Amino acid sequence: MKRITLILALLIAMCALAFAQGGKMMTIEDALAIRDVGAPQWSPDGKWIAFTVTEWNRKDDRRDSHIYVVSSAGGEPVKLTNGERGESQPRWSPDSMRIAFLANRDTPQAGAAATPGAPAAGGRNQIWIIPVAGGEAEKLTDEEAGVAQFCWSHDGRQLAYVVRDTPQDKAERDKRRREKFDAIVVDSDFIYSHLWTINRETKEKKRVTEGSFTVADPQWSPQGDLIAYTSSRAGAQESSWTDIAEDRNADIYVAAPNVKPRQITTSPGPDSAPRFSPDGKWIAYNAEADPVSWASKSDLMLVSVDGGAPRNLTADYNESVASAPDWSPDGQALYVGGTVGVYGQLLRVPVAGGKPTSIFESPAGYTGIDLSPDGRRLAFLFEDAKLPRDLYVASSTGQQSKKLTDFNPQIKNFALGDIEVMRWKGADGLDIEGMLIKPVAYAQGTRAPMILQIHGGPYARFSYGFESRAQIFAGRGYAVLMPNPRGSVGYGNKFTTANLKDWGGKDFQDIMAGVDEVIKRGVADENRLAVMGGSYGGFMTFWTITQTDRFKVAIGHAGISDWFSFFGQSDIPGLMEYGFGGTPWTAREMYERWSPIRYVERVKTPIMITHGEQDRRVPIQQAEEYYRALKKRGVEVTFVRFPREGHGITEPNHVIDLVHRQVE
Repeated sequence: MKRITLILALLIAMCALAFAQGGKMMTIEDALAIRDVGAPQWSPDGKWIAFTVTEWNRKDDRRDSHIYVVSSAGGEPVKLTNGERGESQPRWSPDSMRIAFLANRDTPQAGAAATPGAPAAGGRNQIWIIPVAGGEAEKLTDEEAGVAQFCWSHDGRQLAYVVRDTPQDKAERDKRRREKFDAIVVDSDFIYSHLWTINRETKEKKRVTEGSFTVADPQWSPQGDLIAYTSSRAGAQESSWTDIAEDRNADIYVAAPNVKPRQITTSPGPDSAPRFSPDGKWIAYNAEADPVSWASKSDLMLVSVDGGAPRNLTADYNESVASAPDWSPDGQALYVGGTVGVYGQLLRVPVAGGKPTSIFESPAGYTGIDLSPDGRRLAFLFEDAKLPRDLYVASSTGQQSKKLTDFNPQIKNFALGDIEVMRWKGADGLDIEGMLIKPVAYAQGTRAPMILQIHGGPYARFSYGFESRAQIFAGRGYAVLMPNPRGSVGYGNKFTTANLKDWGGKDFQDIMAGVDEVIKRGVADENRLAVMGGSYGGFMTFWTITQTDRFKVAIGHAGISDWFSFFGQSDIPGLMEYGFGGTPWTAREMYERWSPIRYVERVKTPIMITHGEQDRRVPIQQAEEYYRALKKRGVEVTFVRFPREGHGITEPNHVIDLVHRQVE
């Protein structure tokens, strides 16, 4: 009873403080209610911008996205679609009169899903087309496996799309499943996704590709005679609707109906995102040269549509390109996303050669950038520490920025913590960057309890933007440190690869140096520290409490406890081969040295472990191993399993449950 009284007193005090600062504390329910703007796309006539808005469907416990349009000159956005299960991938017709999109508007057959997580028969995404001026959407495709991606031809008469094959022996497979003679041979009988075209008027279909490979990202040439796409050996078994994640040798091909596909690139690494030049003579694409490295630099490449030696346009750019390329109308430049530390940027890359230049002068959170058809304007998404993502337009030089949407006006009612981009020296004096979200109404010179939050990957990063989860803690008096240690992207390839054969070594030291820096600055109370993270951040959380007792509590989600067993359980064993320099039997010492389970006898920190039961990236057995060991040793440990969830927790009710447990 004393503990409950104390919690109530603290909450009342925090609420009073927040209201004194002109707002209320943000809750996870408030965070879920934030509407997320995405996927902006100019109409071909330049008058409109289509985009998606994702919002919380409380009744059905999910988040649904719907399509909106807004005048590029400004005005009230118009909601174009309102299907029961949402819509995605809006694509303008060439005449700007219609928008095609993907939606699941069929009624699923009861019990039709054959495997956990597989979509039910009759309830999969199809291509729909809706008139922008108003009217009902028309269903174009009726594919049993559902459509994954699509694009319009430049004359608007056809659409190219990607769909997973229906096995030729499907009837026999269904019979075996009903009779329960349904054994599956691992790494056998893969199902692949292939390219088709469909006539918009007659709905006549034609198959374009066939074979033991998977097609993705189709793009029609301006002349309409070719379709470019990526091809890889990835496929899925009947027991899974997720493609295998290990094939990194994807190449660019071009094809046409009744014409044999022609390979354009031959790099041993992954090539992706092909985009035709306005004259149809060239293809720009992204490429990683190294087929083994999971941290290799991605460059913007240019190759003739007839093939030949490609040209690297970003060889002198320090970091990877971060989006599909976008051609200027005159074919003289390419626009592509880039990164600088925690910030996003847009690069203009001269086709003739030369140094890429940044469009936006001020560093901020720029994403989803689309160039207008006349090349004069940009549509983009912008966010910062206190503003969720919204749609903006600017000139192609990054000037005259104008906000077009305001989907979260309620945000001004919340008291939010300030965000500081800070830097410190890590192991060996390496420069490290991160973000510090300060408590709401933080008073300079006071020390606050602090949460160390560690990102996944390891080849990922924390980026500048609206961090609703961190703001939930900031509203309760916590500071939140979000470091980007070595291994993070955004700081050059040398920095990204600086943690090889050292997962938990100097990257851990970089992180701890950041904690020390926040304490040194007088912000964090060294006696009230918590640590949390997911995926690689979950591993690092498990690892941290084997190396130090300075944290009072830990929360690890989807973490790796034993690299040995993880190699055999995960769908990405190649990541460990790269990071540790071999397999468990050729690099045994590495796998053992950096496994938290090896040092579990050192753990004293109370910990909550959380995991999705359907996680294939980090299977739940990793959590079970760590939990069992800690429980056996008498460490204070709570283990929470989330049914139906994969690597991340996505069902809103589960998200609410998870965050409430984290706060508690």
